[in-house]
Amino acid sequence: MSVQSSGLGHDGGRPRSNSPERLTYTVDEVARLLGLSRNSAYQRVADGQIPTIRMGRRLLVPKAALDRLRPLTGSWH
Repeated sequence: MSVQSSGLGHDGGRPRSNSPERLTYTVDEVARLLGLSRNSAYQRVADGQIPTIRMGRRLLVPKAALDRLRPLTGSWH
């Protein structure tokens, strides 16, 4: 039995160099990347400020949406 890695190392959640580029991130990961608290990120999801897609019970933020949000983070601090 082999265990497959999620591609996340112990380097702050960045993908390993041999893994394909990530297309989605969890809300917790986006909170860290944008410098927000976990609660603040989930509140912005609820308000529609952070777009998400639902995969079963998981809320995921598409990378394209994260890329669009990054220039706006200066106003969120």
